[in-house]
Amino acid sequence: MKTKIFTLIGVAIIPVLAGCASQPMAISPVGPASIGFNQAASRGYLRVFSATKTHAIAEDTYYYPHTGYSIHDESGKMIKFVSNHVGSVDESPAFVALPSGKYNIVAQSESYGRVTVPVVVANGKTTVVHLDRDWRVADRLNASSAAENLVRLPDGEPIGWKLN
Repeated sequence: MKTKIFTLIGVAIIPVLAGCASQPMAISPVGPASIGFNQAASRGYLRVFSATKTHAIAEDTYYYPHTGYSIHDESGKMIKFVSNHVGSVDESPAFVALPSGKYNIVAQSESYGRVTVPVVVANGKTTVVHLDRDWRVADRLNASSAAENLVRLPDGEPIGWKLN
């Protein structure tokens, strides 16, 4: 009888564990936009609009801080964890100063779950990644040229600008 129960539990767990396995996805590197906010400095900056979480601080008062993410070098070694908010009522993602170079960020996307996004940080420029569904491509850009310069998740959601 015990063997039968353990066999049934084992058979039931296999699909659950298989569902947790994810296929690696290929995403183009996100780089700094050719237009927009840049700072003159010897380092570059990274800003990640990761998925948000709901935080209630009183009846009918909610804040939506961005979830934390990790930054990895090209070899896969984690070099920094970014909590991506200061306190539970901060809804602005952090500006992170980094030496110029190529990195991978591992963060939560509102629409796609946990993703790994390659990014390039350039001196004096800010690379911005949008994983929170709130980003809209600037109206002043030509729609066709903007579309070909976007990095998208496999579901088609735009998350940033291709490296120029």
